Amino acid sequence: MLRKFIGGFRREWTTVLLVYFCYGASTITGIAEVFFQKETLKLSPVEVTSIGFWLALPWSMKMVVGAAADIHPFFGSRRTPWLLAGCVATFAGYVALATVVETKTGYLAASLLTAIGFMVQDVIADALSVEVVETEEERNQIQTLGRAALLVGAISVGYLSGVLAGAIGTRKVYALASLLPLLVVASLPFSRVRRSADAPALVRPAPAPDNDILGGDNARLVVLIGLAYAAIGVGLELLDVPYAQEIVLLISLLLISIVLWRVGISREIAIAAVVIFLFRATPDVGQGYSYWAIDKLGFDQQFLGVLAQVSSILSLVGLLAFRKYIVSMPVSFTLGWVMIIGTVLYLPNIGLFYGVHEWLGLSARTFAFIDTTISAPLGQLTMVPMLILTARAAPKGAEATMFAVMASLMNLALSASQLFTGYLNDAFKITQTDFSNLGLLMIAVTVIGLLPLLALPLLREVEGVDTQMAQKMQTT
Repeated sequence: MLRKFIGGFRREWTTVLLVYFCYGASTITGIAEVFFQKETLKLSPVEVTSIGFWLALPWSMKMVVGAAADIHPFFGSRRTPWLLAGCVATFAGYVALATVVETKTGYLAASLLTAIGFMVQDVIADALSVEVVETEEERNQIQTLGRAALLVGAISVGYLSGVLAGAIGTRKVYALASLLPLLVVASLPFSRVRRSADAPALVRPAPAPDNDILGGDNARLVVLIGLAYAAIGVGLELLDVPYAQEIVLLISLLLISIVLWRVGISREIAIAAVVIFLFRATPDVGQGYSYWAIDKLGFDQQFLGVLAQVSSILSLVGLLAFRKYIVSMPVSFTLGWVMIIGTVLYLPNIGLFYGVHEWLGLSARTFAFIDTTISAPLGQLTMVPMLILTARAAPKGAEATMFAVMASLMNLALSASQLFTGYLNDAFKITQTDFSNLGLLMIAVTVIGLLPLLALPLLREVEGVDTQMAQKMQTT
């Protein structure tokens, strides 16, 4: 019965699926993290966004780690040692958070270890998902199961994240999370990984095309540039150089621009890159809203866990319900309506701050629950059109490179979002205890969030040209 429901499954896929599941389940620390930042470390909302900037950066280096794993095998393997290294980093980060972290610097270092560990595991799991299959059908199946494992992991701990944070405390939640990488390690004996020479013809690496800068001898250059980039970032932060985050962001954008130029920049690729960056880089309110909800509305760990559970389930429901519609419509149209509806559905959060729930005769918790129920289905929808946009912009023969570069760009945009969020929190003087300007900040974030809509006419124009070319080819 289970096999009929989930489709085919082979033992060799166990490790890959567990990596995705454990990354989804890592959200078990989400609510504990808020209280750890607020009550243990006493970080201001601006300090939290500053840390968030650095924690998003490792994910922009996925293509570097992938290239390094391909050209630097350890102990005769290009996968298992790298996967173990990622698990060790994640485990060490969680253990540090559960035991010795008492300062902002220590928190940043431990959280970076955890993030880097998950990033390395994700890179290796992506590679293994190609190497452990034998047919095209199996490749599609493992990709589907991988996304499902990620979502199941997040859904399975949504409510628990709040209950455990309140029942056992934040540090013990981190200790519990340290078991996640151990699950991945324990699965290795059940997942024998083929050596690349024994891989079936379907998944043997093809010769790298001329415009694939991640293949061949260029991979070593990518790794060296990545290491230099990481060293610059660490040095700037340790030396407390003014505008360190801005410098790192500009260097990152320059490197990605060089990669795009090397792949073969075109007007379509340039517009796709700009649109993706703008939509992902819009600022949010930051941790000040969570602090306010805890202090002023009395939202405790358990209720925040309820909201997390509802949000994760309904995000999946929304993705499943709208996926066919999103794929069939122009990307510009989908991004536009998702952003407009998302903005409208965010207005109740502003209303909650100004007491609209009292005017309606509702408790703050009831109002927040209703708002989450209505808005959560849009949670995953913006990612789908961005992936479609990337696929359409990719030059023939460099599809893998383009996906790697655009993934780095999307993750870099999240760092930019954190940077802009910090600017706004500083401008509106949001602190750990002063939330008087929080409503104005939320209004500003809402207005700024609509600005990427201005780029959609360019995208629509490009899509129109692509459609006309496709029609001409079909007529011919």
